[in-house]
Amino acid sequence: MVDMPRRMVPHHSLAVLEQMHAAACAVRTGPDSARVAAADHATSVVLLRAIVFSALAWSCAAAIAQAAPSTAASVAPGVYVLPGHGGEVNLESGGRTANVAFVVGPRGVVVVDTGISYREGGEIIAAIRRVTTRPIRLVVLTHPGQEAIFGAAAFEARGIPVLAHRRSAELIASRCATCLNNLRAKLGEDAMEGSRVPTPDRLIDRDATLDLIGRPLHLFAPAWSSAPGAIAVYDEQTATLITGSQVTRNRIPDLRDADLQGWRDALVQLEALRCRHLIPGYGTVGDCASIAAMSRYLTALERHVRELMEEGVSLADLRNRCDLPEFAHWDQYATLHPQNANTVYLRLERAQFE
Repeated sequence: MVDMPRRMVPHHSLAVLEQMHAAACAVRTGPDSARVAAADHATSVVLLRAIVFSALAWSCAAAIAQAAPSTAASVAPGVYVLPGHGGEVNLESGGRTANVAFVVGPRGVVVVDTGISYREGGEIIAAIRRVTTRPIRLVVLTHPGQEAIFGAAAFEARGIPVLAHRRSAELIASRCATCLNNLRAKLGEDAMEGSRVPTPDRLIDRDATLDLIGRPLHLFAPAWSSAPGAIAVYDEQTATLITGSQVTRNRIPDLRDADLQGWRDALVQLEALRCRHLIPGYGTVGDCASIAAMSRYLTALERHVRELMEEGVSLADLRNRCDLPEFAHWDQYATLHPQNANTVYLRLERAQFE
């Protein structure tokens, strides 16, 4: 029998192989030696095929986890997206759950978010080079989420400046070393090789307009919305809005860092743009109708949790009572929605004593 290390074969396949091996041993104990030999040979062939198939399947899964970002898709003239895979940050997704966008102007390129690792950052640069040879002038980090920031190291290594809101940069500096250690444990040292906590060298404190690439890009930067200093980028030329974490599309947002009232106010401002194209931080490309859906979720969540508190529902029972069927089809509903309900509950409870 071929000796293959157990780590090369998925656990469920090992169970099947061990059952087949036991069957082969049982056949060898029979009285008919010719039948034994034939059956043993046939079983060995099947067994070998199963081992090879399992090893190939394992290799393919590993390759998918480390796959390069998709080829850049054109959203509007000069505006491109590298779609994230969605889902959770794990080996299957390679952590590449968030969207990355870039805008090409006559004088260069602005990149919006950078992926989860140095490796992904390098692959984003390669994808941009397949579209244009114009220089990358600037990277904008729209929020302090790990899926958006750690690829910045690849840009910094090439001398490309990185911009963030000051409050976002402060949060990155205070906590993202821990995020990076957690990602190394979850995705592996190889996947995160070269990654480090970015240090944005261009900071803003409020809305701003960029005129680096020959087409104006407006930065909408409230002090605190989906996260402290979250930024949305608006390309006036094509009416394309790149929202970062301020808008997700058909995906439950993460409220861990959010200020709900500030977020709703920011969404009103973004909706007033009446954009033609919307590239969310997570989820598929759409239009500005996605902003209203995001606002509905935030409002419905807070209202429902408040009602449950008034009914006397405890935090321990909240998970079983916080369902919002309208949003149950959104990605990460089972994972993030109960966490969001807990977050809102605790904040409302704390507000009662302030």
